[in-house]
Amino acid sequence: MTLQKELQINIVMSNYNQRSSSYSSNYDYILLDSLANNSYSNLFRSDLKNLKIKTLDNTECKVLYLPSYGSKPACILVRIPVGKISQTTKLLLDVYDKSTTFSSTLSTGGEVQFFDANSDTYSDFFETCQGLSVEYDSTDSGKVIRSRFVPMEVSCLCTKNLSGQSCANGRVVFARLKRAGGAITAYDSFKYPYGEDEQLISVFMQTDYNLTPYHEDMKFSSIMTGQDKDYCLLDGVSDLVMSSSWDAYNSGTDEEGDWKQYHYHMRAGTGYSASSDYLEGFGRNNPTHIHQTTYDEVMIDATFYEDSELSNFNYFDLKWLLVFPSPLFAANGIPTITVTEKDSKHGIRLYKGSHEYTKAYRGSTLMWNANDENLEDTGLHLPDKIINHNWDWVF
Repeated sequence: MTLQKELQINIVMSNYNQRSSSYSSNYDYILLDSLANNSYSNLFRSDLKNLKIKTLDNTECKVLYLPSYGSKPACILVRIPVGKISQTTKLLLDVYDKSTTFSSTLSTGGEVQFFDANSDTYSDFFETCQGLSVEYDSTDSGKVIRSRFVPMEVSCLCTKNLSGQSCANGRVVFARLKRAGGAITAYDSFKYPYGEDEQLISVFMQTDYNLTPYHEDMKFSSIMTGQDKDYCLLDGVSDLVMSSSWDAYNSGTDEEGDWKQYHYHMRAGTGYSASSDYLEGFGRNNPTHIHQTTYDEVMIDATFYEDSELSNFNYFDLKWLLVFPSPLFAANGIPTITVTEKDSKHGIRLYKGSHEYTKAYRGSTLMWNANDENLEDTGLHLPDKIINHNWDWVF
């Protein structure tokens, strides 16, 4: 096992707001689904298992290595301490020789749930209902789980072990699908089979009515806030990402019990990084008194017919499903991820209270300058021999 290269992962979020204190978890997560698309990828194993990820102070981050499939590359789920996250989060990427194989250090079955159709029994993870079947997968000689629309029946892919997570912590559903044509609906909080009680739900819907005789040329995706677009669609081997954040801003008690009011944010897309197509909606003030404080199950549903004769039913094939809380973009930011050489230069950050200053002078000499937009280092640094001296900094 030989360390070949020390690189740096740079995560920059647009529209970033520091997360609310109502988030209780000590960690956030980011799914690195674009590592194979950088100039250093020739150093990586195809399964990425020769990579270790650390914070800038060399604390190793727990990771889950996720397999490639079809046209989709392998990726890594990384758990990051909340204190290490900002608008310009930086992580260290240690690259070892390709003969090295690391195992996942992030365990599943607790707050991180992972289902793999090749190795897991679907009845342990999903409710049994009409329309579910195990099918042969010609792509890797493995298996997929098929969910098929069955009229007048409960026929959805619904988890049965994800209830109870706090709404305030947010939740991400990441599904890799072999086939996801036609109309697909996904809910992040769903009572099986169809709940009658109050529930918080974020909904993503892919609508393709081109095949029906009475809705011609209708093809679009939408989320619950009313946002929609006609090109964020799943087709063939696709990734569905759905993230919800519920931030309580008010609470009280009435005759029905304790309630909260939530700001809510939802994102749905065909990948995780900013280069992927996505929709998002955000509701700042939600006047509804909501007595539910935890999520229910995750549900993905194939709806409607597949052809204009209404003879074939729509379906999707699922390869694996990943569900985890507290996404890095829970604070309403979309990440752009790049890999660069490790920054070995020395710089400073200057604070007065909680405010970060972008420039520092010694007398009239500018010693530090950061970009006003994102506080990225623009190249002025203090030499090592003077960095620890007590200089009379002025702003």
